[in-house]
Amino acid sequence: MKKLIALTLALAPLSAFAQPISNVNDVTSKLTSIGNTFVTLLISFAVIYIIYNVVRYLIASGDPEKRKEGGMGILWGVVGLFVILSIWGLVAILTNTFGTQNNIPQNQINNLKVPPAPQI
Repeated sequence: MKKLIALTLALAPLSAFAQPISNVNDVTSKLTSIGNTFVTLLISFAVIYIIYNVVRYLIASGDPEKRKEGGMGILWGVVGLFVILSIWGLVAILTNTFGTQNNIPQNQINNLKVPPAPQI
């Protein structure tokens, strides 16, 4: 219970930055941006994990048990990277299918009203 209270108090300032939801496209573009950042970090960690296990595999040339551990680490790193990229591709397909893009469609640019310049 004390941890829950501490967590609530620690995250309370974040509620000050909350904004009302006025447009679904704004929400989806923000979630997509957060998701892309998260996926980029996951891909980076997966590649670092693969490189780490390749180095472990090459260093342990004399010990077959450590070579096996390094090989399994490489295998699971590649599998993890494949899963991350597959999910990222699926999200991109869904984003393109439902038309939640971060740009303004060309037919709406002509409808934008620009206020007249002040007369001096």
